[in-house]
Formats: sequence, C-alpha cells, structure tokens
Amino acid sequence: MKSINKLRVLAGLTVLSCSIAFMGCANQEQDTAAPADADQAAMVETVQSSGETAQMPAEQQASEAPLYMELPRSLSPVECGGCHYGQYTRLQKSDSKHRFDCLDCHDQLHANIPSKNNYNEILPKCATCHEMPHGEAFPNCAQCHQDPHSPLIIPFAGVQGNIKNNAGKDVVACEVCHYDTEGKEMETYPSKHNVDVGCTGCHGDEKHGVRPSCFDCHEPHTAEQVYADCLVCHQPHSAMNILPYPEEMSNTVCAACHTGIYDNLQANHTKHTDLQCASCHVTHGQIPRCQDCHDEPHGAAVHKRFPDCLECHVDPHDLPVKP
Repeated sequence: MKSINKLRVLAGLTVLSCSIAFMGCANQEQDTAAPADADQAAMVETVQSSGETAQMPAEQQASEAPLYMELPRSLSPVECGGCHYGQYTRLQKSDSKHRFDCLDCHDQLHANIPSKNNYNEILPKCATCHEMPHGEAFPNCAQCHQDPHSPLIIPFAGVQGNIKNNAGKDVVACEVCHYDTEGKEMETYPSKHNVDVGCTGCHGDEKHGVRPSCFDCHEPHTAEQVYADCLVCHQPHSAMNILPYPEEMSNTVCAACHTGIYDNLQANHTKHTDLQCASCHVTHGQIPRCQDCHDEPHGAAVHKRFPDCLECHVDPHDLPVKP
C-alpha cells in the first residue's frame, strides 16, 4: 500500500513539473512576440505624429498600415482616367493646349451634389483662362467648343446661321474670325463655293482648320495631277478668279477642258503646236492679238486690206497648211 501511494505522489510531481514547464514555454513565446507588437505600436505612433509612411515599402504599407493613417496625395491624370475614361482618352487623342494636369482646372473633386443641383457652380469656367478670344459675338464658348477635353473638335453644322461680326456686319458665323481674309475674298469673287456650298460644305469636319482636297469634289485635269497643282491656278475662296498661268504650264492641263482645240493643234502640226498654251494665253480666257508676236509680216498694203489676220489664217489652233 505504501508503495502505491509513493508512486501516486511521484506521478503528481511529474504532472506538476510538466505544467510549470509548459507555462514557462508559453510565457517565453509571448515575451518573444511582444517586441514586434511594441514596434508596430511605435510605428503607428510615428505615423500619427509625422504623417510619414516612407518607413515601409509600398507593399507593406498596403498590407500593414492601419486604416486612415496615411495622408492622401493628389491624383495623377491616369488615376483620374480610371473612372473618367472617356475624358481621359479624348484628352489623350487631342492636340489642344488642354492637355495638362486635371487638377489645374478641377480644384473641386466629387463636389457635385444632385440634390443641390450645383454642377454648373463647380464646373470650371472658360473665362478663368480665356477672356472672350473670339469677341463678344461668341459669349457662349460651349456653342462651338462643346467638350473642353477635346476643344478643337467642333461640330460646325451648329454654327451655320448668320451672326454679326465685330464690325456689326451680318455674316455667317465663320466670318466673325475669317471675314478680313476668306470672307472678303468670297464676297469679291462669288462662285458655287460660297453661293451654293458655303463654309461648312468644305470645312464640315469636326476639327477646326481641316483643309479638304479639291479632289473630294472635283475630278483632276490629268491623271498625274496633285492637290498642289490645283492651287497654281485656283484659290478655293475665289475659285473663278483664275490666277495667271506660269509659262511652263503643261498643255495637257488646258486640254482637260479645251479638248477640241488641243486635238486640232496635235493633228495639224505647225509652229503653234510646239508652244505652251500659256505662252499666248497668260490668263484664263485671254485672246491675244496675232500682232503681239508676229507684228505685220505682210506689208502695209496687205494688212490694210485684211486688217483681221483670221480672214486668211482662219484658226490659230488649226492653221491652213501651205500646199
């Protein structure tokens, strides 16, 4: 019996020793983790006092920094574009001067409150930077520049009506700015371009300053003709006021309209065939006198009797050939 009781006492002492050892290990683990908690608390205190988060890498800040302990920073344009994708991409494609930081215009972010209907109040105003650049005739910038994120895209169909220019003259809207140049030119030399077509008929694109090619409406005179060749003779805003021809102008250009005359010159080869059309016809429609080149080669008596050279020579483009 004594032996059994002795064994029970020994077993109890063993259990007690193990419990004490286990508690010691647990306390040791808790003591080991404590410095980490203390460091974290100290770091929070540092963030609270200085507002700095540079002590930790960005990855650790995102996972370890306590909520609302970081100070906000200004958004970059690409971050604004995360929500305002349409505005961002239109600015991205635009070549206007509005391609600067979003916050240069938008100093109030997400301040629109539908119940207060304050959108127009917080919307940036054109007049903050621009002071009526087109004069008092255009007080409403958005009439033409409908999207400040792509201000050079202008739906010109909306500005076709008449309006008074800075001189008080009733003109089409485009002439408020373009009257002293293109406007006066079109008034002085009317043609189908301004009587029937109008400004928006040619410049109807949605981007200001677009210059169409003549070939958008007109066939070229020759297959090899390029747009620059058109401008040698024609100015778009005074198309019927054909400019003086350069002497080296190819006869094939004239032949595009004057086919019969050109064919006669080629079929009946004379010295006139070897000349450039522009040698005689310096301007469009000009009919020169034979005497300008030939003087009076037949003597005074002949010229007195036949004052008109064409009584004998019939057609300078199809001269009679001596037998």
